[in-house]
Amino acid sequence: MRLEQLNYLIEITRLHSISKAAEILHISQPALSAAVKSLETELGRTLFKRTNKGIFLTAEGERIHEEAAAVLEVIGSWYNKRVDDEPEGEIHLACTPIISCYLTPNIIVPFQKLYPGITIFVHGAQNWDIVGMLKTTSANIALSTLSPNSKLIQQARALDWESLHLFTDERRLFLGAKHPLAAKKKLTAADLKQLNLAWYSDSRDQISHSYAPYFAASFRLANKEDILELVIKNEAVFIQPCHLFRHDYRVLEKLVVERPIPLTEVDPRAEIYALHAPALSGIEKLFWEYLLAQFSCNL
Repeated sequence: MRLEQLNYLIEITRLHSISKAAEILHISQPALSAAVKSLETELGRTLFKRTNKGIFLTAEGERIHEEAAAVLEVIGSWYNKRVDDEPEGEIHLACTPIISCYLTPNIIVPFQKLYPGITIFVHGAQNWDIVGMLKTTSANIALSTLSPNSKLIQQARALDWESLHLFTDERRLFLGAKHPLAAKKKLTAADLKQLNLAWYSDSRDQISHSYAPYFAASFRLANKEDILELVIKNEAVFIQPCHLFRHDYRVLEKLVVERPIPLTEVDPRAEIYALHAPALSGIEKLFWEYLLAQFSCNL
């Protein structure tokens, strides 16, 4: 007798169908029927009876089904970790604000449900701060949205840090939902000359520098909230990676809308990278593997 035969017994009983159980169990129907027949022969008992409404347990089958379920439950408990063996500790991440908005509900919250003993702290950073933060703070993992030719990856590789590409996003224009140009599905370069571009005030924001000449004027502000206040008031527009920024509540509530940027002169790609310092702890390695597997699932 094999343990999988007991699992077959459970699934057929639950579904009242050999064919449906075979589909769920990812085996062929003849193979499942043969496994059941082998179990009945070994036990010397008929376990199932077939009716017009499906396949059902015999009286003897009901007793064996009940005991088989108990056996599988006991065996399953052997593989479950004890509560005091669950991983615990702190993980510190450095990431750009737009990534943190996506990261918290889609990666961090599900991860902490799996590992409630692990606490994750997110430290805001821009890509030009990340190398310094990983060198001088407790953060060992970072995420950033980069231009295709960013120097950050070269810096990380020079330090022998691991860096992996997670996703290629596209920068788009976000404008107030009630803006006159929001009615147009496609903007033109002439339309841009009617708009004011709002961007972060740091002089190292090279992405905004590259777009600014194509707009009527630009506002340099300290944070995203101030920028989006202008956008909602139809006083400015904002350029952001579209897949990431769609998770902002103002997009979800349709206060702002997105449009492709009608320029061939500026590369719209935004490459999302994750990188880490060489020595990760056990729980940091656990989060790193989860991050790589899950990051792009909800984009």
